[in-house]
Amino acid sequence: MYLPFVFGRQSELRAISDVNKKYTASGRVVPIIEPVVAKPNDLLRCLGNFGKSQTKALIIVNPSQGDFKKVGAKAWRVEVDAELTKYPTLMPAFQCGPKTSFSAIDAFLSEYDGRQVGLVYYSPSLTDAEVKKLAGKSTVDFHISLQGKMTSTQRSLLPISKAIDVIDHFNKQDRNSDYSGVELFTDRHKTYSTTGIGFGDYTVTGSTFQPGGGKPAAVAIHATFKNPKNKDVWVEHFVSDDIDIKTGSANSKYLEAVAKLALAVPKRSSEFGKNAALTAYIEDYKTSHFSGLGKSKERQIYHHIAVMHDILHGTL
Repeated sequence: MYLPFVFGRQSELRAISDVNKKYTASGRVVPIIEPVVAKPNDLLRCLGNFGKSQTKALIIVNPSQGDFKKVGAKAWRVEVDAELTKYPTLMPAFQCGPKTSFSAIDAFLSEYDGRQVGLVYYSPSLTDAEVKKLAGKSTVDFHISLQGKMTSTQRSLLPISKAIDVIDHFNKQDRNSDYSGVELFTDRHKTYSTTGIGFGDYTVTGSTFQPGGGKPAAVAIHATFKNPKNKDVWVEHFVSDDIDIKTGSANSKYLEAVAKLALAVPKRSSEFGKNAALTAYIEDYKTSHFSGLGKSKERQIYHHIAVMHDILHGTL
């Protein structure tokens, strides 16, 4: 099982909405969404998409990044909870951090009594006894450890049949122009079963939430692929030739980057696979069309999830 962790921005939400059904119906892909935008319109559309198709998604109901860093999520919760109530395959998830008390987690479990839920651990201040008690809760379907920020003792208390480790494998750079060539992404699809029911990552966006915007000095497209030598997952960075912020446009730089991808992918279909995101990129190349940087980000996430699904499914 693969659990991609995404932030609840428009591009990410559209990406997982697009992969829904085609890649989630099998149960091999279950997205984890951490909302970051207080206006819930895009999130509600995404949740409705999953709910109506009766496919699973985890939604963190106590978000703390983006718009929620300074303000609470009380008003936002009212609308989101209405969707959670409507669709039983949508799973509430609760972040357990350094300031999260056991009583707060217990209150969350009581609030969603009878529902399958997830607990997300990131430097929890819980005692071993409290973690052991949570590990025994039958309604907790997923125990998710982020970035290894959990003691090895407490991690060992989580049942393997419900445990997930989400780790950032994307080597994020400060500037798009700093990306080049290919590099290892992960081999956890080959080893996860010894420690959990599945594994997760932050796709090709990284674990650090950063608001977007601004004119790019360079455009980069990050495409994961299966390395034919060892079956590990690697990522190739297709970067525009123009990397000067003072020259060119997002349009021209995108077309430079997409040309490199479009020329590489058809020759290596056994590595990159075939999916709607790659098809759309190649069509942009053929027609010299600029779909927008947001759409490109959406496609990169879509492609990555498709690659991970196809590897687990044995079709790549």
